[in-house]
Parts: sequence; C-alpha cells; structure tokens
Amino acid sequence: MKRVIVAIFALLVTVFAVNAQVFVGGGLGLSFGSGKSSSSSSENSGSSFGCNFSPQVGCYLNDDLAIGVNGYLGNSWSNNKSISDDLTNDRENKSFYNSWGVNFFGRYKLIGLGIENLSLLAEGLIGVQGNNSKHTENEITTKSPCNTVYGINARPVLSYRLSERLDILAYCDFLTIGYSYQTQNMSLTSYKIKSHNFNLGFNSFSDLNIGFIYKF
Repeated sequence: MKRVIVAIFALLVTVFAVNAQVFVGGGLGLSFGSGKSSSSSSENSGSSFGCNFSPQVGCYLNDDLAIGVNGYLGNSWSNNKSISDDLTNDRENKSFYNSWGVNFFGRYKLIGLGIENLSLLAEGLIGVQGNNSKHTENEITTKSPCNTVYGINARPVLSYRLSERLDILAYCDFLTIGYSYQTQNMSLTSYKIKSHNFNLGFNSFSDLNIGFIYKF
C-alpha cells in the first residue's frame, strides 16, 4: 500500500507539471454542545467542542475527470461532570481526540441531475489516516493506542456550479464502499494489532459533508 501511495504521488507531480487546469478547495467544520441533567442523587453537566479542516488541490485532465490530493486534520474535546448529593462519588471526565489523513482522489462526472449546474460525480480515494485519544477521569489520565488505517474507498459527490471558477461539493459519506487495513500500536507493549475491514455504508445523513473548489 505504501508503494502504491508513493507511485500515485509521483504521477500527480507529473500531471501538475503539464498544462492542466488547477484547482484548490477544502472544507471547515465546527461542532459544539453543552447540557445539564439531574437525578435524585446527583447533578450532571457536560460540554464538547470539535473542529476539522480538509484542504485539497488537484487538476482537471478534461471537462469530466479530475485528480488530486486532499488532507484532513481534526480534533474534539469534551468535559463531563457528575456531582453527587453527599459529595462522595463526584466524577469529572475529560476526553481529547485527534485525527489526521491524506488521500489521493480521482473524481469523474457521471450525469447531470436535471437541474441547471447540478451534477452527480463518482469519487475514488486511496490514502492513509490516523487517530489517537486521551482520557482523564478524576485527574488520572490514560492514552489510547495510535491507530493507522490504509484504505481504498468510493463515494458519490454532488456538485453545484456557482460560476465558471467556483463549485460547491457535497460528499455523501453515508453511501461509501471500500476496504481498509488497520494497525494499532499498543502503547504498553511492543506488538501491533492488525485488522482488515470491508465496508458498505448506508448510515445517517450526518455523514454529508460540504466543501468547495476554486479553479484557476
């Protein structure tokens, strides 16, 4: 898989060197929440915050076919407190989650959808991503093993052209098919856990992500 990624990177560098229409784009996501609840024996409160950034750069080989590379960087934080009435079973939990990824993609226009400037695209991706987390409960901190995932995926993308240079993209991650190979580095031992996974996703529409591209 690593050799395939290096070969694709070399191909992209070669393509960018010739006369092709280059584009840049990306997306930015923010999430936050808070809440309180109470019971006969305790009061509970919690808050959370998350953000992610996903830049991309690519080029059009023709009017329907584009290739490029995108990245992903995200983190989230949460804090939950539980205070008991007799103060003997108080708890405070804090969690931090960090993730990253790099993908090479090919994107092909399939059909127009009957609405002016709206099209359905098919996108294939090959790349690597990783994540790790840290959890603190009552001032005792534990760290999760580092996970690295190599994957090949395909998903539909909706494209709406706002102008000759600017497109809005909706990535339908709830309709994804693919294969992934995962390694997990155990922090307290010298061995790795390896696993193979096939996925055919039809989940919730919360996996619909919005981005844009600007053509030069």
